[in-house]
Amino acid sequence: MKLSWSHKLFLKINKELGKNQVRDFVFLYAAHWSIYILGFAILQWVSSSLDLMSLKIFIKLILTATVFGYVGNCLMALVWRHPRPHKELQDVKILFNPVENWKSFPSDHATISFIFVFVALMFHPPLLLAIFFFALAILVSAARVYAGVHYPRDIVGGLFFAFIYSAIAFWLLQYISEPLYQYFINLL
Repeated sequence: MKLSWSHKLFLKINKELGKNQVRDFVFLYAAHWSIYILGFAILQWVSSSLDLMSLKIFIKLILTATVFGYVGNCLMALVWRHPRPHKELQDVKILFNPVENWKSFPSDHATISFIFVFVALMFHPPLLLAIFFFALAILVSAARVYAGVHYPRDIVGGLFFAFIYSAIAFWLLQYISEPLYQYFINLL
């Protein structure tokens, strides 16, 4: 099997797993919890910085982009199948067993992390805070590769799709999410 750039980079990173217990612990923690820290930090910032109307719009955009992003990722995985590294390659080390193994591309953690960042950027956080948010999203993504559960291409795919879903979030909200919400409210 001819290895792609993503496979080669993954194998280079994966061979470091298990050589340093502190680094393994940090990346294990980051792979599981950084996404929550990122979400909490962004929600903390928006709740203390935005007026009520902007906060409502932010929440709707996050929910819309995240739902469409996750559903889109699942549909993409059904069409373009890519197994996780430990299912495809020999002797891959992993820090934990992922909850599901049926898909690798694109990374849901990367997609959701970067959706949070891109939507937050629409509301103009201070530059240092924006850099902090972006760095946390990169940490979430890098930790998933280091942990052995994603290839770098999965992260790049998650970043790409996060950008797309964030860019069209207003449209999705206006033409799909809000009409569906109104429809179900009227049923009650």
